[in-house]
Amino acid sequence: MLNRGDAVVYKCRGLYKVEDIGTLDFSFADRKKKYYTLQSVEDERDRAYVPTDDESNIRKPVSREEALNLIDRMPDIEVLKVKNEKLREQEYKDCIADYCPENWVKVLKTTYKRTKSRGSITSVDRKYQMLLEHALYSEFSFVLGIPAGQMTQFIEEHVLRKN
Repeated sequence: MLNRGDAVVYKCRGLYKVEDIGTLDFSFADRKKKYYTLQSVEDERDRAYVPTDDESNIRKPVSREEALNLIDRMPDIEVLKVKNEKLREQEYKDCIADYCPENWVKVLKTTYKRTKSRGSITSVDRKYQMLLEHALYSEFSFVLGIPAGQMTQFIEEHVLRKN
């Protein structure tokens, strides 16, 4: 059970805070159910409502140590081996369905590698690259205390120092 003020990662949409817990007064909402009202940390217009009895789409952010460990392991994380181009987007969706940051890195590395080898980025790769960079960087920014806009540089420098 979460409490007001708790930070959570919601799907692949980034970092949110639990703003409220209770029933909702919306026509679409089951008035017998309790919901978490989640407020995006970055966008005051972005709210989400998640039933308290189904926390499958939310998780606590990784710890500082887990974030740094994942950054350290980034060079060794494998890219996806997509056998059928027509199924590429589904493979990306399947990989990130558990909202696990390591799987986000797999998809990101795959998009970066493809873009580099092709010389241009496809619309599907761009879509997932933007989505996952935002999700990963907002979470890392929160736990590491580094602005999200500086996360790419921080990761590159951290990985270089380790190698």
